[in-house]
Amino acid sequence: MYQILVLHDVPERAARIKDYLRLSSCNVLEGRIEKASDYRDWMESVDGILLYCDTATDYYNVCEEIRTVTQTPVLVLSGESDEWVKIKMFQCGADDYLVEPFPQGELLARLRAHIERYRRLTRPFGYIEINELKIDTFSRRVYVDDEPVELRSKEFEVLLYLAQRPNMTVTKQEIYTAVWKDSLGEGYYNSVSVHVKRIRKKIEKDPENPKFLETVWGVGYRFRM
Repeated sequence: MYQILVLHDVPERAARIKDYLRLSSCNVLEGRIEKASDYRDWMESVDGILLYCDTATDYYNVCEEIRTVTQTPVLVLSGESDEWVKIKMFQCGADDYLVEPFPQGELLARLRAHIERYRRLTRPFGYIEINELKIDTFSRRVYVDDEPVELRSKEFEVLLYLAQRPNMTVTKQEIYTAVWKDSLGEGYYNSVSVHVKRIRKKIEKDPENPKFLETVWGVGYRFRM
């Protein structure tokens, strides 16, 4: 689940985008684009920012202000299609620019691609360590209390995928698509559940009351820090 900040100039126009993001398991925060400075704390905590405006030329300064706060992906959604407007917005720090009308599915795909690319570029290198659990991302080894734990390839990839998204709810669909890199088949739901169960038996001191891999009923899992 991604947390997205939508800054808009007309709330009614942004309603369909917000609804679509929520239906796609995103947590949506919103605010008026002309009052962007009021949301600086949110800017630092979200996974992506959408600037939804009718006239992009009015908000170059907003994009520049966001870049003084965070490097999180910024996508501009606007009715202006002029090439120089797009170039100027990119120069101000935007990562992408979509002209209305645009398919909502494409917006979500672009947003997800920018967020995941940003995470790959900014994630800590080497290893992830939380309490007694240590994940060595280079050697693909896992340790609990400094003792090696043997994980199969897919088990390691599932664990790493969740650990790189701490405290975020991740759906089983997301895990399957990212790890198996395959279209969703009839057995994907069970495949993810089985792998998580195996991981818990290997890294949790009490698999029935997991400390790290928490179940979010009806949705997926959350890696707790």
